[in-house]
Amino acid sequence: MKRTFWTGVGYTLGFGSSFYIQKRVRRTVERYTPEQVRTDAMTKGREVASRAKDAVIDLREAAQEGVDAMRREKADLLAEFAADEDLHAGPARGIDPSERASGGFRPRR
Repeated sequence: MKRTFWTGVGYTLGFGSSFYIQKRVRRTVERYTPEQVRTDAMTKGREVASRAKDAVIDLREAAQEGVDAMRREKADLLAEFAADEDLHAGPARGIDPSERASGGFRPRR
């Protein structure tokens, strides 16, 4: 019980002190930074964030395009396989085409 209590106290103090230090550092930077430098830094930060957002969007679009192409290719291959009766039986499948009663292998859709 003691260990749990002191672990909780440690987490709370660490969490609270990190916010306090962050606030103090921000105030100090604002106090000693000229207005123009601060404005330029904010502008650059927004530009970097915008470029990063655009890169993520481009990456998502590329991934989606790849998934769509993969699905189209899979559908084409399954349609081609379903249309070719010689692929449903034969020595590779261990099925004699003349003894095929079930109609052979049909892929799931």
